[in-house]
Amino acid sequence: MIITEEVKQKILEEYEAFKDAMYTNKSREEREELGQFFTPPDVTFEMLALLKEDTLAGKKILDPTSGSGNLLAACLIAGADSDKVFGNDYDPRMVKACRDRLNKVCDMLGKPHIKDWQIHRGDATDAFCLTEFGPDYKQKLEQHYLDEQNSLFPMLTKAQEEFLKEVD
Repeated sequence: MIITEEVKQKILEEYEAFKDAMYTNKSREEREELGQFFTPPDVTFEMLALLKEDTLAGKKILDPTSGSGNLLAACLIAGADSDKVFGNDYDPRMVKACRDRLNKVCDMLGKPHIKDWQIHRGDATDAFCLTEFGPDYKQKLEQHYLDEQNSLFPMLTKAQEEFLKEVD
């Protein structure tokens, strides 16, 4: 994909406006513990340039570890449709930050807001969290956990119960 200088400039401006909120007040140590390191604009440009598509319009885009939404925001600015971007992150604070940020980008571009379920809390190592998107995600995730147990008396583990409390 060819990214114009105008699009690059818009991506850089949006990134600069958001970067102070990007880490959701986490220390470097907290981010290291969670492995949270965000995609800088120059890497985003390289990733977009690798796409063989001429346009992002009409294409589904998934960022499996969306964090605060650097890549997804850039995709919206580069022409992606707001109803076709999806993200997944383990940290509930990042999920909220990403949703808020993408909706601000949508406002800036005059695009419809994303739906909350398009950016959800999930574990990127679990394929379910990268293939299931929709308003009933939480219910499907709970059933997924129960099915994984494959028991006569399915019960969620304490960790799964805690995880589900933070999924919306």
